[in-house]
Amino acid sequence: MTDMTTDRVRALLAAYGADTGRWPAAERAAAERLLAKDQALAAELAEARAFDNLLDELPAPAPSRALRVALKDIPDRARFDWSAPLAWLWPFGAPWRPAAGLVAAAVLGIVVGIATPEPTTADSAVATAFTYDDDPIASVAAVASGAGSLETLR
Repeated sequence: MTDMTTDRVRALLAAYGADTGRWPAAERAAAERLLAKDQALAAELAEARAFDNLLDELPAPAPSRALRVALKDIPDRARFDWSAPLAWLWPFGAPWRPAAGLVAAAVLGIVVGIATPEPTTADSAVATAFTYDDDPIASVAAVASGAGSLETLR
């Protein structure tokens, strides 16, 4: 930035203070050249330096008890509750409830599987009618009527 104006130097003084080392490096050299040429601007820089020195002499403020308590409570307020965002993913409440339902269904399936008798030879004939006939609708009709095969219906 080669076109440095007095307004821009005043803006740099207001934003960064009188220490030119804090000013943006791209504008620093042009601003310092303008300060060397303009006596009124140099007087404003001296006034800003005096003000910065007064600010540096002030004691650092000690935080009040209320501020320390409020700062100490920030982690408690900022603690993330995982249950809220996951509620839309898992709306069933506690995860043990659906898990208990799945276990009950598995146990019922095992009991029914054990309690079901073995298939007999008559059941094998019905299975053969289902498997080897050309017309699946006729096979279903044969099994539904108890005939056992397609030939008995004809």
